[in-house]
Amino acid sequence: MQLHHQMSEYNRDQWVTFQAVREACESLPPSEIAKIEHSLQPYLAFRRELEDYQGKYLEAVCRQSCFETGLSGCCGFESIITFFADHVITYLLSQPREIEMIFDILQQPNRTGNCVYLAKNGCLWKVRPISCAMFFCGKLKAGSIEKNPEAQSIWTELQRREKEFTWPNQPVLFDDLEKIFIGLGVKSPHMYFHQSPGLLRLKARSGLTT
Repeated sequence: MQLHHQMSEYNRDQWVTFQAVREACESLPPSEIAKIEHSLQPYLAFRRELEDYQGKYLEAVCRQSCFETGLSGCCGFESIITFFADHVITYLLSQPREIEMIFDILQQPNRTGNCVYLAKNGCLWKVRPISCAMFFCGKLKAGSIEKNPEAQSIWTELQRREKEFTWPNQPVLFDDLEKIFIGLGVKSPHMYFHQSPGLLRLKARSGLTT
């Protein structure tokens, strides 16, 4: 498939990764897809808890300060950080129509000043990238979290648990998903667990690389 000549470098890299995930998944038998989907369940449970936390402690403030005013502070950056695992997870959990919407929007020039994935009804990702889900602005941290001991305690625990999936000082899901797809011959600019010097050093110090 030919890429649109007006695509930005960011959009092109995003498109390339989603396309690589799609081609790899289409080449796998249903039994292998089922194994990958089963491996996601603890992470998805964590994400549901994170969503519940946001709904209980933060949603009202976010809605009033950003959504209703049109500021969309969290989604005001075009170049959000995405990991290869983020792409895999959203692809596997999305309906074909939802994936086609992502491919379509990535091939259009983004003149909104906001994240390319921000649509009228919200984020196009079925499971938002972890960097987005864990991002809270300074106003939220100073008000809704730091001034509420219960919210602060739960947030600290959520931050710890996030590392169980993304911090490779031990075997973690995000690294494992990259390994699976690398084994299928997939290459992606978003495979940071196998390309980022910092993450590679952490893995080496933890004895996870040879």
